Amino acid sequence: MQRLLYLSLASLASWAIMLLAVFVAQASSPPRLGWMMPQNVSGSLTLGSMGPQMAVDGSGHLHLIWMEGTLDEEDLCYVKSNDQGLSWSDAECIETASASRDGSFAVDITGTIHACWWDGTPPHPPYELFYAQRTSSGWTIDEPSVVVTNSWITEPSITVTGDDIHVVCSRRMPVAGGGYYPADLCYSRRPVSAGEWLTPTVIVDTAPASDHSAMTADQGGNLHVVWQENTLPNRIMYVSGTVGVSETAWYSPITVSTGLSVDATSPDILVGADDMVHTVFGVDVADAEDTHDIYYASFPLSNTEDISPTIIQGSRVLVHREWPTYAGPSLALHGTDEVHVVWNGVKGTDPVERIYYAVSEDHGASWSQPMAISPNDAWSDGFSTIATHGTLVHVAWQQEGLSSASDIYYAHSLPIITYYSLALKDYQ
Repeated sequence: MQRLLYLSLASLASWAIMLLAVFVAQASSPPRLGWMMPQNVSGSLTLGSMGPQMAVDGSGHLHLIWMEGTLDEEDLCYVKSNDQGLSWSDAECIETASASRDGSFAVDITGTIHACWWDGTPPHPPYELFYAQRTSSGWTIDEPSVVVTNSWITEPSITVTGDDIHVVCSRRMPVAGGGYYPADLCYSRRPVSAGEWLTPTVIVDTAPASDHSAMTADQGGNLHVVWQENTLPNRIMYVSGTVGVSETAWYSPITVSTGLSVDATSPDILVGADDMVHTVFGVDVADAEDTHDIYYASFPLSNTEDISPTIIQGSRVLVHREWPTYAGPSLALHGTDEVHVVWNGVKGTDPVERIYYAVSEDHGASWSQPMAISPNDAWSDGFSTIATHGTLVHVAWQQEGLSSASDIYYAHSLPIITYYSLALKDYQ
């Protein structure tokens, strides 16, 4: 009998499923094929959208905030996506009486949003640090504010550990006769349920200014903070804190940018499930004005003695003198090995700043070639923020627009095509 090779309806169906899987399967690690077309998530608001921050909760829902308005009056705005960024809710904005700045937020295990920002009309204090939370019932703003000061507050960062909310910020106290002292790094906390915020205390009291702070928490509920210390040269500093029942004990700060002889700036920080601390920051390029490389460093919580920052190869960018003045890297983790980083700047033939992305799948030992994920158009992109869930990477950024207005754009990585072997059954 002649051997015939034929396809049954069942086998055709199974092949179709396998071919479909080629297009929708997502691999567990990079390299990635590309990114979706960026979408404007703040387009219905026209005053000006600035400084986005993004987070993903345990259910894979995306949360995004930014400040909306003019330089004289800004409000915090919030949107959410329940379908991995394919669609977004209408913006919810918290109206304030005066100009708000520097929004920061965190999502706890219940899905509650905890946000903070400072409020006031520069250059004249007092400035107030405000806190609000969003549950399924909507937003609730703390009254009174976290703290009313006779100081200049900038760049608050918020996180949640167990039963407590924590905030760090830079605070400049006024000098008699005019002006301000250099910024100190300050801290406050309160219970998640309710209660008073503690009077802010100085974590690090140094002669130089402490700026660009970022805070995160590890799985044990301990705090970790990085910031830029404006010495000569500027250094990236790190300090950890143990959260007690009624107070937080801070350890001695250490230098992360050790061994670098040029200015370092604008750090970010995360702690992995394996208790490894991950940091990224921009570093000036010697003899190249307004040019930054992106550096990465990691170290275990159990050993902060041997920190050795390394450059992300190919990350060099030219940064703008006005918008923004630094590369502003942001990082996200996936598992214990993958480290994802985004930053802004001008490379090659870029006419203006774009958002660049690189990933390491071996804990920072090597990095992918940086790729641009925002369009090569006439609009500057900056202030990027990144999050991961599953095999998707989510990025949002601020895109400069006409006049002083700007918008918040979002994109996520495309699924990786995984090729499956296709076998034919030989029937007799």
